[in-house]
Amino acid sequence: MKLSGSIGYNKQGEDEFNQSNSVTLMASGPLYSGGKIPALIGKAMALRDAKKASLHLTRMRLEKEAGSSLALLEMARASRLASEEQIRASQVAFLGVREEAALGSRTTLDVLNAEQELLDAQAGLISAVTEEFIASFRVKEKMGQLTVDELNLPVRKYDPKDYYNLVKSAPSISKRGNKLDKVLKALSN
Repeated sequence: MKLSGSIGYNKQGEDEFNQSNSVTLMASGPLYSGGKIPALIGKAMALRDAKKASLHLTRMRLEKEAGSSLALLEMARASRLASEEQIRASQVAFLGVREEAALGSRTTLDVLNAEQELLDAQAGLISAVTEEFIASFRVKEKMGQLTVDELNLPVRKYDPKDYYNLVKSAPSISKRGNKLDKVLKALSN
């Protein structure tokens, strides 16, 4: 809004003064925007709320995945413990069947079956331990702990700036690059 005023005097003779006054009031701005400003505000608020909802959903998904991974780890641990107990039971059964066979009350086939059950239990333990390791790494992955720094790996860490400085003066086309492009093209077909 703009407000301006002026007063002026004109002298027309010795005793004649002509006085003029004026006040001007000017206002500028849109009288009608057709709802554009409220619509832009509404759009910004809706976008903000959508981003918050997306962030919330992502957090919930990550928590769910971490919880599922932890549950799988607990299952794998329980499976390993069960396999260890199965091995102990199979060893006792195998030794008992072998003693009974030595006394003549069991056959060689019974001894072989008991030994096979023991071997199956040992193989099951290997599988259970493997599943436990995989599940523990899944939990670490969901928690963001599978990084070079967290695992203290003796490898060179990737630094984008160093890599850029290393390749910025390299030729854009090379024989090795062309060969790689051909291999990648053949794999994509």
